[in-house]
Amino acid sequence: MNTRKIVIGFSLAAGLAITGCGNGVADDPLAGTWSNKDCFGSSSTPADVESCSTALMFTNDLDVQLTASWISRSATKTNPGCTTTRVVTGQQWTTDHGTGTFTVTGAGTATMERSHCVNSVDNVAATETTDISIPTGDTDYTISGNTLAVQSGPLKGTYKR
Repeated sequence: MNTRKIVIGFSLAAGLAITGCGNGVADDPLAGTWSNKDCFGSSSTPADVESCSTALMFTNDLDVQLTASWISRSATKTNPGCTTTRVVTGQQWTTDHGTGTFTVTGAGTATMERSHCVNSVDNVAATETTDISIPTGDTDYTISGNTLAVQSGPLKGTYKR
């Protein structure tokens, strides 16, 4: 009887200890997906583009991913109505909240896919590309509520959760 109480007591204590440890970077303010309506790599929306979106995802496994999509106008001469999506994967992130920087490491791999085109011949399956990347090194940022402000570099901008 006492052995059963001891085993139950240890099981309960271990369960509470594990719960108290949190779930790693899921507790990190930077973890999650941040997005905006900016055209990544352009200071404004290009004339033949109807809309854009950019998303930064910082995963619990310390992977970082960049997804940039441009939707072309349906009557534009080049790639009408296409959704062009570029994705960068394969890199890792860490952060130093004391200095307000995140650090990206590793060599990323980028792909480009074009879909939903008015002319089906313009559709392109995901293929490797070199025209988008996440720079390695330190990047300054601030978080206020559900807003991430990246202060410098190619990722510079304001993102919402």
